[in-house]
Amino acid sequence: MAVVYYARFPGWAEQVKRARDWCEDLLTVHSAFDIPGETVASAVLLLSEAVTNAVRYTASGRGGTFDATLMVEQRKITIEVEDEGCPAGGTLPFIRPLTPMAQHGRGMTLVDYLADTWDPLPKPRHGVGFTLTWADRPRPRSAAASA
Repeated sequence: MAVVYYARFPGWAEQVKRARDWCEDLLTVHSAFDIPGETVASAVLLLSEAVTNAVRYTASGRGGTFDATLMVEQRKITIEVEDEGCPAGGTLPFIRPLTPMAQHGRGMTLVDYLADTWDPLPKPRHGVGFTLTWADRPRPRSAAASA
């Protein structure tokens, strides 16, 4: 069974941390899903990158809002960050060519590297969605079982 969370945030730079905290808090309470710590860390990082893009490059960061949706199910996390689109019609999220001296532009490269899948949200929506999955981990054996 999937559990879905949704939040709307003002499009301010300060809200990136608030969105990160929201995501981390929700993922760490799901002990029933046994989400590995590294998967939680990756989800929080990628949400942060998607939110930063929304605030920096779209109308969300010019007095608008952005929405975050988090879906948790067995061995899978899906996150969507929906923004208000680019003011001039703009482009879809994309991976920029990396240069050693660039101070920005690595967010979608991180999403591409760490997420199992990612895509721009289907039109007419604006933003990005991605999934992270993990394998079952063996349960530690109890002392009684090994005796």
